[in-house]
Amino acid sequence: MAAPFVPIIITTLHNLFTALWIGGMLTLAFAVFPSIMKVFGKSKETKLSISTIKKRMSIFVYVSMVGLILTGLLMAKQSGQSTGFLTFGNPYTTILSIKHILYILMILLSIFRSLIIDKLDKLTPPVKEKLNMIILIINILVGIAVLFLSAYISFMPTV
Repeated sequence: MAAPFVPIIITTLHNLFTALWIGGMLTLAFAVFPSIMKVFGKSKETKLSISTIKKRMSIFVYVSMVGLILTGLLMAKQSGQSTGFLTFGNPYTTILSIKHILYILMILLSIFRSLIIDKLDKLTPPVKEKLNMIILIINILVGIAVLFLSAYISFMPTV
């Protein structure tokens, strides 16, 4: 029997996009941003560094969003268990739908964080920084929930 080469590649890409996005958020929140703050303090260099990193990382996030959608659609088609987007007809589709809702929340949080917060003129720079970090942490927690649901689905018996 030949190895299922295409499904393996699709799943590998899906996992890579997931690692890139969620791993990137974890790295930013717990290594990069604290290191920048330690070296530069609350200076112009800090703001410039964080802004530059945020812009560069957003490219990876957007590529990951598209990649996850495409590979996720292909994986759902291959599984044979999915009965459509956001359906709750059986335990598999219920968990998958909850995962998709959380994924959509991750997209919205990322877009809000990367495109909207800095344009909110009524907020002071310290409030924007704090809001950015809070949303990043929330998005990390949602991402961990998505990973948990993915693992859960992988151990569910096939219908």
